[in-house]
Amino acid sequence: MTSATDHQIDRIAMYREMQRAIPGLDGMYRLVSALIASLAGKGARLLIAGAGGGREIAALGANAQAFEITAIDPSGDNLETAKQVAEQVGMSGRITFFRGTASDLPSRPCFDIATSLLVMHHLRDDGTKLAYLTALADRLTPGGTLIHADACLGGTGEFEMLIPAYLAHADLVGANPHATRLELEAIPRMPVVPETRMRALFAQAGFGEPREVFRSLWYRCWVSTRTGM
Repeated sequence: MTSATDHQIDRIAMYREMQRAIPGLDGMYRLVSALIASLAGKGARLLIAGAGGGREIAALGANAQAFEITAIDPSGDNLETAKQVAEQVGMSGRITFFRGTASDLPSRPCFDIATSLLVMHHLRDDGTKLAYLTALADRLTPGGTLIHADACLGGTGEFEMLIPAYLAHADLVGANPHATRLELEAIPRMPVVPETRMRALFAQAGFGEPREVFRSLWYRCWVSTRTGM
């Protein structure tokens, strides 16, 4: 009989295997860590939204010592995984873990930088995406930075056009075929929006023009600044 913990570990492992099939996605997390180090001074307050898998914490590593970090996730199981990762890298004592979303945090600008990596593409564009971004903006200081990564497709047929390259890379790195198939099944079901809509959402939520810093297949990462309040 497998325990709930074993099931959670298996689920996280499968999710990371899905990510491994994407060219350079591991490097995106290292890039985000470098961006945080370059943009935030010592003692800066960092919010990790959707911290569940612990990848941001792992990528920060020793750099995390320079910041005051709050890691949030609505899933208790995912948050436990993030705590385990923090313990593994010796950072559990420097991170505040909170079960919930940004909207559950005190409604005041108290963070200098926030990350939201591969979270918002799970949310519907029925006001939920905008509410999510607005909650992050409301908790950033004016001039604070959001590092945001999402699945994003430019237009009709782009996903299908990219599939052969994805499959070739997955085969090259020896990715689990089941994980590869899950990725291909998941993306069309997600409420993914094009870049034009993404930029409009940023503006409506109170962010400046986002700058793209990473792109691989259907994944992109942007950096944006909270405008004055």
